[in-house]
Amino acid sequence: MDVLILSIGFRPNIGGLETHLTDLTNELAKKLKVMVVTLSPLTTKIEYKIIEKSKNLLIWRVPWWGGGLFYKLMSYPFLQFLYLMPPLTLGLFLALLKYPSIRVIHAQGFSGVIPAVFLGKIFAKRVIVSTHYVYHFKNNFLSRFAKLVFGMADRVLCVSLPSRDEMLELGIPEEKLGRCAYWVDLDRFRPTDKKKAKKALGWPDVFSVMFVGRLVAEKGVRELLEAVPLFSKTIQVYIVGDGPLRDEVLRAQKKNPNLHFLGKIKNELTPIYYSASDLVVVPSYEETLGKVSMEAFACGTPVVASSAGGIKEVVNESVGILIDVKPKKIAAAVNKLYKNRQLYRKLQKKTRAHVQKYYSKRNVKFFLQEYAI
Repeated sequence: MDVLILSIGFRPNIGGLETHLTDLTNELAKKLKVMVVTLSPLTTKIEYKIIEKSKNLLIWRVPWWGGGLFYKLMSYPFLQFLYLMPPLTLGLFLALLKYPSIRVIHAQGFSGVIPAVFLGKIFAKRVIVSTHYVYHFKNNFLSRFAKLVFGMADRVLCVSLPSRDEMLELGIPEEKLGRCAYWVDLDRFRPTDKKKAKKALGWPDVFSVMFVGRLVAEKGVRELLEAVPLFSKTIQVYIVGDGPLRDEVLRAQKKNPNLHFLGKIKNELTPIYYSASDLVVVPSYEETLGKVSMEAFACGTPVVASSAGGIKEVVNESVGILIDVKPKKIAAAVNKLYKNRQLYRKLQKKTRAHVQKYYSKRNVKFFLQEYAI
């Protein structure tokens, strides 16, 4: 083994982190022997294999309790840390014992950095950490502990400028910071004629808006639901995803005939959903970069997105509209692109090229350079 990737989430669990790691391991396995140590799906009820092996890729999934506990502990970082640490530590320890040839541990996020840096020191491995979130550390014990463990890593790869700024504020030396590059599989995410895509999904041939993501408050779900009655009446709205706010979405669906809750969809079907949509809305309060926006652009669909966090590094005025996360702002941007077809076509024309330029598979080079293998 060359590289071990340590993460609380991996496919078949559904999420932005999982999609990124699938893209990363697919590319790494073309050149390196890769192992993934992860947990059983915590937020997606789906069948999984404890051990999965293919050419140059070995996946260990440590069975662990899900049942919505991950979401419940999101507001309590220390408790979530205690919940996630034991199985990750055990899985990493056993992997390092069984495969001493592993040269690099690439940990994902705060939950992965702690076992990685301590076991990395014991087993003398190079340790790299990717930050996929802005953690909003406060000046307390947790922030001092975070400074200690991130500082013990050989490199810290930041997914966005806000993430990089947070690491600098913690006191991590600038020379230790690098780039955690995302990208989209442009062979899989590619445009399909919108009329044909709508017909394939059984959607009416009218202006359609889609939301894709976890149904949690941080994703701006409530604000989107409040905005729907303000949309032009012929606009159809589709909600894809699942989470604690599912019941609120279902109640809103009963009140709004143009709102449709689709729940989870299979990963392999997401490109046609993006293509069928005329617009994707990303109203997140907390989005470190924005994989959904990249995927939408790759399928030729403009985006209305929050200006918070790292989203504005992906979405700019050439391919979408940035807004404050308020129902009236969301509705105004959606209605604007619905009514102003000239502006809509101008944005749509540049979406695919935008992703090809900044978010293609070429970004795997950043990881290969960091691994120094």
